[in-house]
Amino acid sequence: MSGCASGAKVIGRLKLWLAGIGAVVIALLSIWFGGKKAGKNAAKAEELNEYIETRKRMDETDVGDDPDMARRWLHERGER
Repeated sequence: MSGCASGAKVIGRLKLWLAGIGAVVIALLSIWFGGKKAGKNAAKAEELNEYIETRKRMDETDVGDDPDMARRWLHERGER
């Protein structure tokens, strides 16, 4: 009977080890997915900030109402 009881203890310990390993794996995966999401959010925020800066530069450009002046400005801008 002691052989059967000792086998149950081994199986019980094995289950505890597997549960512990499973918990660690789940924790690591949740951290990895959370970091991946944070990286995507940071990239999106950076892209939006770049758009805002570009838009500000566009709005600050003064080419007036003269179409010839606007055409000349675009031509010069393209040569840079």
